[in-house]
Amino acid sequence: MKRSGALVVFSLVALAAFVARAETAPGYDVKAAFDQTDQNHDGAIEIDEYYDRLVDIFFLGDLNKDGFLTEPEFVAVVVIKEDFTQVDKSGEGKLSRQEFVSARLPHFIAIDTDKNGSLSLVEVEAALAGRAAK
Repeated sequence: MKRSGALVVFSLVALAAFVARAETAPGYDVKAAFDQTDQNHDGAIEIDEYYDRLVDIFFLGDLNKDGFLTEPEFVAVVVIKEDFTQVDKSGEGKLSRQEFVSARLPHFIAIDTDKNGSLSLVEVEAALAGRAAK
């Protein structure tokens, strides 16, 4: 699995953090993030591509390589902010890979507004803008 360019797609992981209340990082390039996540370059992000990106981002964000994300590591890797305590289901003050991925996989379903099992660039852009894709 390639880890290059993972920072660019970092916020794609958290796209559906119910973006109506979210703030995106200045200068975030959604098209570049989409292209990086779309591994087979078919113009859509399938669930396996999304999952791969989540895992890449988890390991990229785990700066001390202890197998967990602390709150500062978590905050540094998500562009669309989400409450760390809501994601930390164990209450240990750190996220396992399973907690991180489990918290974000439902975002895929939320972003997939046409319910075809993949994400289009239009759906991703709409999620970032806080509106339904047309």
